[in-house]
Amino acid sequence: MKRLFPLPIYTFLKIVFQNGGIAPGKIKNLPSWLIKTILFEPLRWIELAVYKKKISRHTITKDPVFILGFYRSGTSYLHEFLTKDDRLGYHSNFQMVLPEIMLSSEKILLPVFEFICRSFNLRDSVHRVPLSFRFPGEEDATMTTSVNPRGVQWGYFFPKKMNEYFQKYVLFQNLPAAELTAWKQDFIFLLNKISLANHSKKLVLKSPPNTARIKLLLSIFPNAKFIFIHRNPYEVYVSNKKFWKVIQNTYALAGTKSVNVNSIILDTYSKMMHRYLQEKDLIPEGQLIEIPYAELIQKPLESMRKIYETIHLDDFDYCENKMRSFVEGRKNFVRLEHDIPAEERKVVSEKLAPFIRQWNYPLI
Repeated sequence: MKRLFPLPIYTFLKIVFQNGGIAPGKIKNLPSWLIKTILFEPLRWIELAVYKKKISRHTITKDPVFILGFYRSGTSYLHEFLTKDDRLGYHSNFQMVLPEIMLSSEKILLPVFEFICRSFNLRDSVHRVPLSFRFPGEEDATMTTSVNPRGVQWGYFFPKKMNEYFQKYVLFQNLPAAELTAWKQDFIFLLNKISLANHSKKLVLKSPPNTARIKLLLSIFPNAKFIFIHRNPYEVYVSNKKFWKVIQNTYALAGTKSVNVNSIILDTYSKMMHRYLQEKDLIPEGQLIEIPYAELIQKPLESMRKIYETIHLDDFDYCENKMRSFVEGRKNFVRLEHDIPAEERKVVSEKLAPFIRQWNYPLI
């Protein structure tokens, strides 16, 4: 994203080759990558020419707010909730899908994309809501869509390599110092672009892998605020099984044959939560709040006021009415029950037991 060569199409094909190639049944998911890396390539050159120096020189003066929590814990709902406060900036879906051209092309292309979404009544297959490129996105997904070989989400596209990507780019284990430095530089470059796109507003950012990166994030932004949202681990497990099916059908480039998806979900959840519990005490007082997903759903405005007061965000009264309108539009938000097949219950309960006890959820 931040250099002309190697060209993205070359890097993409190299990543595909290193991860075992594209499965025949997944060729249908290839065109979007070819459009990104070929059709939009001239626009990327223009953005590099116009903005590269400005991005590199930009300084984020207002430390961000990071939403933490495992996938399907309510992080997306909370993120969208917070974006109703127009004093906060955020990373849009457009910026997530086309990060290489977001500064130069978002104002032109976003209305076109939104018109297409409305005209064809497109749905977000992951969150089961109408698709919009204005909705908030995730930085780790962007590290992957920018064809960065250090993007952890490649593990979803190539499931056999999921544990390897997770160990390297979430936990930063067995990662050479030079590669960690490169990841950090790419991450800061991306956040600088997001900050510029938001006119230097305080950013509210959400990407589940950040849950295991508190120490690193504090080294960059010592005054950052953190909101950790947790949900019944059984519900998280069930929801992630469905999430994997959607990813496999819509985005993946390799199948899950010979891959135990259930085990991946439990292992990555356990390791991420262990790391969070190890590092959360590094966060200075007044910069962290933990909130249950059920509480956010049942008492949304009270929960948001509590968040604003605990981590000392701006005056909540300013955005209360906009947030109330958001809640009214989300009354039918889906809450999954933890319907786990009988043959999985013992393994799931044993693996999740420490976290079920940590947040006082009932064992089944």
